[in-house]
Amino acid sequence: MTLYGRDAVLTELVPRMVGLHPSRNRTIRQEPRGEVPAVVLHGRHGAGRSAVLAELRGAYADRVPLAVVDCAGTADDDAAVSNTSSTAELLTDLARGLSGHRPGFGRLRLPRLLTGLVAVSAWHRGEAGEQTCARERVAALLTDCGLEKDPERARAWPGDVLDLVDGWGTDDLGPIAAASVRLFTDRYLGRRENRAMRRWYLDVDGPPGARGDDVDVLTGISRAFHLGDDIRRRTESCLVEALLEDLRAAYTGWRHLNAAPRPLALLDNVHTPAGGHLLDLLLARRLDAADRPDPLVVVATSLGEPRGERFAGAARCTFADVPGLAGWRRPVRGSSGAGLVTLPLPPLDRDELLTMLRVGTEWGVRQEVARAVHRFTGGSPLGCRMFYDALEAAPEPPSVEPHELARLRLAGEHVTEQMLHALVPDAELSGYLVLLSVAQDPAAARALAGAYLTRDHQAGAVEAVRSHLRAEQWPQAGRPFVADDFLRAVLVHELRRRPAGATDPPLSWPELHELLRAHHEDRGEPAAARRHALAAGRPDEAARWLADTFRDAAAARWLVDLWHIATAPHPPDPGWADASRATASGERDATFEGDSVQRSVNRLLHAVWFAADPLSVPDAHLRGRVGRELDFLSLKHPTGNSTLYDASQEWPAALKDLRTPGSAVGDGAGGEEGRGHGMG
Repeated sequence: MTLYGRDAVLTELVPRMVGLHPSRNRTIRQEPRGEVPAVVLHGRHGAGRSAVLAELRGAYADRVPLAVVDCAGTADDDAAVSNTSSTAELLTDLARGLSGHRPGFGRLRLPRLLTGLVAVSAWHRGEAGEQTCARERVAALLTDCGLEKDPERARAWPGDVLDLVDGWGTDDLGPIAAASVRLFTDRYLGRRENRAMRRWYLDVDGPPGARGDDVDVLTGISRAFHLGDDIRRRTESCLVEALLEDLRAAYTGWRHLNAAPRPLALLDNVHTPAGGHLLDLLLARRLDAADRPDPLVVVATSLGEPRGERFAGAARCTFADVPGLAGWRRPVRGSSGAGLVTLPLPPLDRDELLTMLRVGTEWGVRQEVARAVHRFTGGSPLGCRMFYDALEAAPEPPSVEPHELARLRLAGEHVTEQMLHALVPDAELSGYLVLLSVAQDPAAARALAGAYLTRDHQAGAVEAVRSHLRAEQWPQAGRPFVADDFLRAVLVHELRRRPAGATDPPLSWPELHELLRAHHEDRGEPAAARRHALAAGRPDEAARWLADTFRDAAAARWLVDLWHIATAPHPPDPGWADASRATASGERDATFEGDSVQRSVNRLLHAVWFAADPLSVPDAHLRGRVGRELDFLSLKHPTGNSTLYDASQEWPAALKDLRTPGSAVGDGAGGEEGRGHGMG
């Protein structure tokens, strides 16, 4: 499937930087010609960051030296063993990927980096954990970099090193570091590689204490790494420079003359501490050697807007700017961030979604279904792609109605269930989020946790969820509790499907909302309380409260309360949509006792309730009903005639565009909840 709006990365930007067509065996003029910027693709959850990297990996995996590294979940720098760190693990993964054999290209050799990694992997005498770490890392490097064909011999590394240790004295680390370097260089490096590597380490600006002959330097680097903190960072910087120098050396001679395709490093999640630190080291070393550019093409992804010192001086571009990047030059010599280009991955627009869902073709869905997909997902590429796959798997995609979308299945699961797995992989956290998704604020969330979670989980669940949402850069609005419209829509649909036995006491949709209604009533928040009465399936209660407050409330405040109440999540009743439309059209007026104002308010509430649902696309008849009811009510309000008349013109237009009417957004109980598409 096409990347929809992201094609410029795959078909233009990266091919020019690498110098190879993404699908044909044809070289392309490499641009920029000298220093190559590191590219950071950024976006929110579901923006398609990992999908872009997957497409690039598929295009180049067997054709150029390529490494794919996920910077999330690497070793903690406070690990129990002192011969590992997140940067060492990431550099190990980079080395393993870049050194893989590529048909038609061969295999890169990285003698400086590998020797440095072997040196820092040395262990203190008697430290079994450090020895295990050394065995696993060196065995992986030897086998994946093509240095050792016998896996058993590779895993025998610690024993072979110990056989070379002449004597210990009082030093528990130095002899092993020296023996490790000697064994690796003698066994796996050629004479010229060995000589070049030793000469480089003698000249490199390494950590304090790394002086003397080449063995002393590498032993000093090992000691510095084991010390941790700032001195370890100096060592890690040296290892990053070793990688870049290896790549410079590999791209001299015939590779330079023939403009061989450049190596490609795909770094996912550089917003993590580990990823940010690696990116900082790379940018700093490139700044120091700006007159000796390395050939490495770096494409990284970051969650959220890139901020902070490392992005100072970065070129902030859009996909429209991609053609101009062929002439990129580092704009500021004194800034390491000037070696960066950032590209946002925006949500898909409606035209892109219409193309994706093939609207107007024999297979394609109807336009209102595509609009409902866009409304529900907010244009999230992840959500749009999953709906596409679910529609493709449906027996008759063109016959699917908008309100049926969340009931579609994908690979045996409901499509919203798969979306939740992708957005919140942690099962315990996702379970908490599902329960708390209908809470309007943290206090309501705590009320839900107290009623439906066991005592062991009550106290920590709400704060765990808030910490997760903050750490993962989900919107933090305070109201509603889950502020992101797409995530909340997924969670609410999962809550509707949750079986009653999933919690103790058993969860009942009406009882859950009755608990929240009572909670807000006790707190003096009547509009919020009626919102949950509506969600529980008692629309008459909400309609009568709105009718009772109509003449006494300021018209602007009344409109805010109306919208806030009408954005209540609908009950899990499959006939809800038909019943709501019938009531809005006046077909059920006889079942609702009251005067003309009360009946008008009831019709208006049901019309807006249907229209505000994230999977509805209100047609002209329903939008007209909203306008007519507001126009009628404008004549009945003692002071708000102009306000309600203006709303009668504004609201139908806003609902046609699937957006929140401006006059529905205010402060207080319902104001903040009206933002976005306003679903519950």
